[in-house]
This record gives sequence, structure tokens and C-alpha cells, in this order.
Amino acid sequence: MRKKLLSSCLISYALSCSLVCAKETVPADTVGTVNGVKIKMQPQFQAVNDKFRELYSETRTRTIKKSQPIIVAINDVLSLHDGSTKETTQIISDKYTLLKSVDHIVLATFVALELDADQILSEMKVKQIQELKRLSEKALASLDATGLKGDLLDRQKQLINMSLKLQSAVIAERRVSAEALTSFCRDSEKMVMQNVDDAVADQLLAIDTQVRQWRKQLGAERWEGLNVVVVSGHMPRERHTTMQYFGKLLKVKREGARLYYCEGLSEELDGLNLVGTHILDRKIAVAFFKDEWRMHRDLLSDGAAKYLSKHPPLK
Repeated sequence: MRKKLLSSCLISYALSCSLVCAKETVPADTVGTVNGVKIKMQPQFQAVNDKFRELYSETRTRTIKKSQPIIVAINDVLSLHDGSTKETTQIISDKYTLLKSVDHIVLATFVALELDADQILSEMKVKQIQELKRLSEKALASLDATGLKGDLLDRQKQLINMSLKLQSAVIAERRVSAEALTSFCRDSEKMVMQNVDDAVADQLLAIDTQVRQWRKQLGAERWEGLNVVVVSGHMPRERHTTMQYFGKLLKVKREGARLYYCEGLSEELDGLNLVGTHILDRKIAVAFFKDEWRMHRDLLSDGAAKYLSKHPPLK
């Protein structure tokens, strides 16, 4: 009996050892594998992916047409797309551009010198400042012909003269201290921002004047279906002027519902495509997830969070 019991124990132990060994020999997954077997993409699946992109693009184009009227704001132009018609208007006036240009004289002076403060300037850098000074002097000489009056005119002259004073000192001494450069910026900041406020007021007045006309033209019912896209760069995205205007106009608090921001691209078609993408992806989100905002964040985001909670980077 003891021999049978011992034999049975040995057999059980051997089986358990073999199972453990078998588990240990299963290859661990690495990138692009399942149970250690490398997964190979077949051309038939790439063909399906290509067809998906084709179908998505076609549906998006049709979505854009069905989603009009659409206002596109890009650079200094505002355009209304309404069926087969398109109306375009300038929203940046000469006054806006003039005030911005004066501010750019101040900014150019800082940018040209920021990396060279507290050291002897190179010959090339001195020539850059000389050229900037020459252009600044010409701008100053032309100010009286611009039509600016009173305090507004005096402010522009003061800003350019402050810039010329620093430029002249830099050329004479072939150096600028970091302290002097900072003082120049701080002393000009209030007037620079007064120019900014005056310029943006002029821009928003132009936008509002045109939008009022378009609203009357479209009528109340079609106006309710209006979509707006702003095409601009990365840096001004936060609290973008035109986005603020249309956000208040359309009473939307979140980008992606009638109001869209197209970042880093510069063509009108990019903006229109973004409108189509938002609207089509919102339909996808509702159909699959019952959440109209689900496609406004990375579809992979939940899976990424799960993986990173179990596999922290570099651990």
C-alpha cells in the first residue's frame, strides 16, 4: 500500500512539474507577436484599409455639402460657403496692419538681440541691426501720411523712437546688456498692448459687420445650421480672437459643436475637411458608443491607459 501511495505521489509530482515546465516554455509576447508567433500583414487587409479611407473621404465630402452654410476664417479673410455660392470679405484693415507693424519694430529689436545679450556682437549681427534701423527710420518718416491722428499717432512715434534709440546704441557699442534689453521691453509693453487692443477691436468690428449681413441673408432657420471653422497656427489657439467671437455668437462652450479650430494648416480646404471630419466622427461616436464626444479623443486612449497602468514606462 505504501509503495502504491509513494508511486502515486511521484507520478502526481512529475505531472505537476511537467505542467509548470510547459507553462514556462510558452514564449512571452513581444512587439507584433501572439504567443511568440510573429503576425504578418497580408496585402488583402491593406486593400481593405485603402477602401475604408476611400469610403470615408467620399462620405466626408458629401457631409461637408450637407453641412452648409459654413463660414471659414483664415488669415485676413472670412468666407461663407453656401451651396454653389461663396462670398469672401477682408476682415483685416490697413489700420490693423499698421498698428501690428509698429509693434513688430519693437519685437524685431528684441528678437534680433535676445541670443546675443552681454557679448560683443558679430559683424553680421551689427549689419542686421543697421538694416532694421534703416527700415525703422523709413517707417517713422511715413507715419504722418498714414492718417493716424492725436494720441494714436503719438504712440506710434514713441514706440519707433524707443526702438531706434536702442538700435543706435547697440550699433555704436556693438553690444547690449540683458538688463537694457529687458528694460526696453518693459518700458514699451503698455503701448504695445494698447496697439494690440486697438487692432483687435478693428478686426472684430469688421467680422461682426459682415456676419450680421450674412445672418440676415441666410434667415433664422438656415442660420441655426451654420458651422464655423477657424484655420490658424498652434500658438494663438488658446483664446483665439476669432474663436472667442464665434463662440459667443453661436453660444457654444466647447470646440467641436458647430465651431472648429483647424491648427497648423493653411488652406481653406483643410478647414472644410475638418468640419466634415467632426460631423462624420460625431455620427460614428453616437452609432457605436452612444456618446457624441467619444471620437473627439483618441480612440486608443482607454487601451493606452490600461496598458500603462500595468506596464509603466521604463519599469
